[in-house]
Amino acid sequence: MPDPRDLRLFVCLAEELHFARAADRLGLAQSSLSVRLQRLEDIVGAPLFDRHKRAAVQLTEVGSVLLPEAKDTLARMARFEAIGRMAARGEVGTLHLGYIFSAAMNGMLGTVLSALRSEGAFIDPQARLLDTPSQLRAIADRTIDLGLCRPRPLYPANVEARTIHREPLGLLMRHDHRLATSTIVAAKELEAETFLLPQFNERFGLVEKLDRLAITGGFPPPDPVRTHDFVTAASMAAAGYGIVLGPRSLIGLGIDALRFVPVADFGEAIETALIWHQKTSRFIRTLVEQIAAADGTPAEDGAPFPSSRFKPAP
Repeated sequence: MPDPRDLRLFVCLAEELHFARAADRLGLAQSSLSVRLQRLEDIVGAPLFDRHKRAAVQLTEVGSVLLPEAKDTLARMARFEAIGRMAARGEVGTLHLGYIFSAAMNGMLGTVLSALRSEGAFIDPQARLLDTPSQLRAIADRTIDLGLCRPRPLYPANVEARTIHREPLGLLMRHDHRLATSTIVAAKELEAETFLLPQFNERFGLVEKLDRLAITGGFPPPDPVRTHDFVTAASMAAAGYGIVLGPRSLIGLGIDALRFVPVADFGEAIETALIWHQKTSRFIRTLVEQIAAADGTPAEDGAPFPSSRFKPAP
């Protein structure tokens, strides 16, 4: 079996076609180069170079056949070593990703998937739609590696998080709703409205924001009509069943009858967080930091990052 170092010597000499220059380039004595070349030719069973004293060094027919094979073998070995290093850093294999629907609508799911590709890692992303409580359980159980979910005031002990996106909240309603032609509305105008809440059993997040909207408007907390997801809530709003407190990105659903109207005196936002297990790979930590840096979000939410940016492992 040829020694990889001898294959590199063969390729170098084929490029230089000069023993002294090849020896200098390889940092070898010319005699050592000749010995190692002879060893490779003994393995092959034929000369690789014509090297007459009065003629320039040339590849033999056998050498010409074997040169592309040597280059391909060295490239494959380099790939083998690179993949091995990537695997040690967690950059090879399947990455299981959970996401909430609005993370697809606001572009953060695409941002994470694009970041995975741009890192050059051999990662096969497997993304699936999961609500926030299911993601928290899946991260704790390590059945998913990364999640895009709604932030929580507190996370399970083995779950770390980073808020990576904020989008102002407004009202989504049918085009012929009494407020649909307004450029902006005041919270006090919403007392008599039926609210559609795209959270069925949640105690955090939008339900809390809806209560604060009522406080701002000076009316009792509404008893919303709960739905399982934003698609259902937006579709019901477009059909005239009520209004949704949600982000403008829901207009991207393409529901013709749906309109978005900002609330003048209500400056709250809906947020998206990345979550991961505390024993995750350095690769995922680096990925999170790079996504957060691109979005301009400061470190917070219990994510124990230092002030300096992570650098990819060598």
